[in-house]
Amino acid sequence: MKNEGKPLFLCILFLCSVLFSGCVGGQPAETVTPQEEYSVQSTYIEPMADSYDESLIVNVDTGESTIQFYNLEMCRTYTLQYSTSTGLKNRYGDELVAGQLECGDMVKITFFKDSKLLKSLQILSDVNVLTNVTDFEINSVARTMTLGADPYKVSKNAMVLSKGNLLKLNEIHSSDTLKVVSKDHEILGITVENGHGYVRLSGQDSFIDGFVEIGQAIIKKVTPEMLIVAPEGDYTFYISKNGLFGSEEITVKAGEETLVDVSKFEVTDEKKMGKIIFTISPSKAELYIDQEKTEYDEPVEMTCGIHQIRIKANGYKTLTQYIKVGQSTANLNIELEESDGKDDEEEEKEDTPLITNPSVSSNTIDVSEADGYRVYIDAPVSAELYVDGNYVGIIPTNFAKKEGTYVVSLRRDGYQTRSYTLQIDTSEKDVRYSFSDLTPK
Repeated sequence: MKNEGKPLFLCILFLCSVLFSGCVGGQPAETVTPQEEYSVQSTYIEPMADSYDESLIVNVDTGESTIQFYNLEMCRTYTLQYSTSTGLKNRYGDELVAGQLECGDMVKITFFKDSKLLKSLQILSDVNVLTNVTDFEINSVARTMTLGADPYKVSKNAMVLSKGNLLKLNEIHSSDTLKVVSKDHEILGITVENGHGYVRLSGQDSFIDGFVEIGQAIIKKVTPEMLIVAPEGDYTFYISKNGLFGSEEITVKAGEETLVDVSKFEVTDEKKMGKIIFTISPSKAELYIDQEKTEYDEPVEMTCGIHQIRIKANGYKTLTQYIKVGQSTANLNIELEESDGKDDEEEEKEDTPLITNPSVSSNTIDVSEADGYRVYIDAPVSAELYVDGNYVGIIPTNFAKKEGTYVVSLRRDGYQTRSYTLQIDTSEKDVRYSFSDLTPK
C-alpha cells in the first residue's frame, strides 16, 4: 500500500524541479505589463451652480468685479462676485465683458449661494427694452404707465432706478428720460437715463410777477420764493419783467441745486420795447395780452420779455400760450382749431405748449385757510415744501385740495432735494402724505 503512492510523489517532485530550474537557471520569466484598467487619469469636473434667478442689474463695479442685482419677487438687492471664468452673454448668446452690461438690463443668472460667486449671466431675449423714452405718463396710484399711446401696467414689484439708487414710482419726473423694460405689456423695470435737478433764485425782488425761462424747456412766473424742477443739462437762463431782463448760461445736474442770483442783472427805469405783428385766424378772434384785451390791426408794441397771450373766438378752442418779445419787430401767425362741441375754454396746464417755447407752468397753489378739503404734508418735518415750484411752507403744512397732477419738492439746507409727483383726485376728503427723510449731502 505504501509503495503505490511513491510514483505519484516522484512525479510531483520532478515537476517542481523543472519549474524551479526555469525561474533560476533558464530564461527569465516574461514580465507582466499592467493592464489599462489600472491606469490613473486626472480629470477636472466643473462644479454645478446651486442657484438660479431672473433679475435686473442695479450696478456693475468693474473695479471690485461685482454686480448688484434686484430680485423682482423678493423686492431685494444682492451682490455677486464675478471672475474670468464667469460666462457673460448678450441676448443673442454672444460673449461680452462686464463693462458692456448696463443698469436696468434684465438677466438670467446662475451662481453659488454660499460663496456668492456668479457662474453665468445672459441678458434675457424675451423682454422688450425701450431707451430714450420721453413721451410717457405715469399714474403712481393706479400703477399704470402710458408710453406714447400704448397703455401698460406697472408691476407691483417693478424696479425704479436712478444713478444706482432705487426710487419710488412717484419720484420720476415728467421731464426725465427713461429706459423701460417690459414683458407682455407689464413694466418690470424703469431706469432714469437723464434725470432732473433744481434751479433756485435769489435776489428776485425786482422781477416778482415777471417770468423766468430755462432753455426752451420751462417758463415760470417769478414768485418771492421758488424752486424750479428742470432736466439735467446746459441751458440759457432768462428772466424778465416789464422790459427789464437778464440772462446767463447755467448747468443743471441731476439731484442737485443750481443757485442763480438775479440781483446782478442791471435794473433801469428805461423799458426796452419790441413789436409783434399778429396774424390770427379767424379774424374775429379776440386777443388778450397779460389778461388785457388788445387790438391787433396794427403792430402791437410790447415790453421786451415774456408775455402771456390768450386768443378766443366762438366755435373755436381757446388758445393760451406764451411768447418772448425781443428788441425788434416779429411776425406771429396763429390759427385756432375748430371746437369739437365741448368746452371752448382750454384749461391752462403744466407744460402747455408755447409759441416760442415748449412749456409753461400756470398752476396756482392756494395756501389760504379757506373752506374746502386740504392736502396735508406731514413729513419730513422741518423741510421746505414747494408745489409746482412755488413755496408753500415748512413741513408739516398743507394746501388747498384741487384735482390734478402736482410736483411737490422737499428741500432743506445740507440735504439732497427730492421731488414726488402726486395725483390728486376729486374725493370729498382730506388727504395726507408723509415722505421719507431727506438724505444728507
